[in-house]
Amino acid sequence: MMKKHYFISLLFLFESLFYAQISIAPNPANHEPHQNSILDVKSSTPAKAVLLPVVSQISNAADPDNDNNFRGAIVYSKNNGTIYEHDGTNWSSIYNYIVDVKPQYFAHFSRPSNLNLSCNGGLLPPYGCTATGIIPLVNNGSSDFQGSSINLSLASNVVTVNETGLYRVTYRSYATFNGLNTDEIQLRLQKAMTATPTVFSTIDYKSFTSDNDNLGYSPVFNGSIVLQVNAGEKFRLQGFMQSGFSPLINSSTSFQNNNTYGTGELIFEKIVL
Repeated sequence: MMKKHYFISLLFLFESLFYAQISIAPNPANHEPHQNSILDVKSSTPAKAVLLPVVSQISNAADPDNDNNFRGAIVYSKNNGTIYEHDGTNWSSIYNYIVDVKPQYFAHFSRPSNLNLSCNGGLLPPYGCTATGIIPLVNNGSSDFQGSSINLSLASNVVTVNETGLYRVTYRSYATFNGLNTDEIQLRLQKAMTATPTVFSTIDYKSFTSDNDNLGYSPVFNGSIVLQVNAGEKFRLQGFMQSGFSPLINSSTSFQNNNTYGTGELIFEKIVL
């Protein structure tokens, strides 16, 4: 009898491999997969969810470039409360596909002044240096902006969102290179969780790299991200630069606020789906 069951089990195994279809169902009477699916996950009442792979933030997920076999992979980021899909090169929030349904203008903060960064790579290895700074923000007045749903502190240049929801955050600026061997500059959007209001992490950024400091033009940064925001979470813009070997002359970067290339700004829009 045991041999007979073993033989039948092998037949089912080979049949499953031949058709390459799998069904997961709590009810044995409903085990047949849909004819057009390779994986059919079924659930009864109360329905059970499919749990996606979870990462603390999207930068912790594998991110292969030029890999079409990885295209379509999905993962859930706890940091942003967002499902991300991979396009073969980068991760993109799935909200990017539906964000234009109903964006609701919320708050707009502009840049009042430049942010100037500089550092010196020194004469001794390891060569190179980095510098960062918080980009200044301002509203229409000269005092802190205290709204019912969003605040701006001029002292810290930090925006606090007081209303939980789905937001599109747009940030932009332009920058100039100075000195020698400024290898990379970044405009970073950073967020602090409610439980740790002074600990900021980068959730999105725009980067520019060049081997030639004498570009003849100023790189322009335009970034946008859609994410779930909890009440009390804080946001700020950070400028970053990295320099290579520059022993005698400081490497420097200026994130400038000039209408020639557009005003640097930070915009919050609440998404109503």
